[in-house]
Amino acid sequence: MGKIFLTAGLFMLLSCATAPPSEVLESAQCKSGEFRGLGSGASEKEALNLAMSSIARQIHSSVKVSQKQIEIQRVSNGDESLSSEFVTETAVESMLSNAHDVRVLRVTHGANEVGVVACMSRADAAKGFAQRQQLVADSLEFAANASLETKHPKRKNEIWQRTQTLWNEFARLQGLLDGLGSAKADYWQPTEALYAQAKEAHLNYCKTQKLHWEDTGSECSNAVFSVLSGRVRMEKTSCQSKNGLKLKLSCSEKCASSSFGSVECTLDPSLSVESCEEESYLLLKTQKPAVGKDMHSASKAKSNLMEKLPFAEFFGEWEKELKGWIPLCAE
Repeated sequence: MGKIFLTAGLFMLLSCATAPPSEVLESAQCKSGEFRGLGSGASEKEALNLAMSSIARQIHSSVKVSQKQIEIQRVSNGDESLSSEFVTETAVESMLSNAHDVRVLRVTHGANEVGVVACMSRADAAKGFAQRQQLVADSLEFAANASLETKHPKRKNEIWQRTQTLWNEFARLQGLLDGLGSAKADYWQPTEALYAQAKEAHLNYCKTQKLHWEDTGSECSNAVFSVLSGRVRMEKTSCQSKNGLKLKLSCSEKCASSSFGSVECTLDPSLSVESCEEESYLLLKTQKPAVGKDMHSASKAKSNLMEKLPFAEFFGEWEKELKGWIPLCAE
């Protein structure tokens, strides 16, 4: 009888020892609600990295990683609107930022590979996002305050864009934390309130920040305004308050005859950008003037110049620069 028990016990021991590693790993289960990662590789380190990558993918997918957000941005100082769609996506991380919180549950060594089962609680999974959100909150506080205090139009636009980017990241991280069951941090409410204050101030700023074209009544001024106002919203008005920017054009048409009798007319304008309080910001010049030619007639050369004017290269350069000075505001 003793021999029978001994033989049966030996058979069970041999069965466990020869069980496939995959079966041994499958039997290792994490606690309820935890993320479970399974990995296999040539070494224990490689297997653990793959197990942690599996956990990272599960964490992100569990809180709906891909998000699409559409915001309508409206030019508040006019009745035209600009629709801007942007997509915020969180890339699936191959490694966890707080990998030290991963708990190795089981390691098996097979003939050619090592298998690892690792576990991570939802609370530990949230730690990395919470740490990142704290850093973003600090940057957001600095940017929002700078947006409220900065007066320079172009820098104000750039800082506000930075503020919006940080807020989107801050809110996205909160969405991830919500999905992991974490309560909002103490800094959530004051950060949200500061952003709301900065946003309201920027919207009010948008409503008063206009481009005023100082009209000289010349043909050159009318021609340049006609083209440029079709690209950037501006109006022939004088400043009504301290807010806004004033555009002053300096230009004159020059026509000259060559030794061969042909006539060439050129237009080489410059545009100054000033505050309504007479503070000079910049002077826009042309790298290549607009040109019109005719073999005999100055009037025809000038007419040719006006026909080519809308396609002059400097309009594209000026448009790009001026759009950096006027705010597009989301409402």
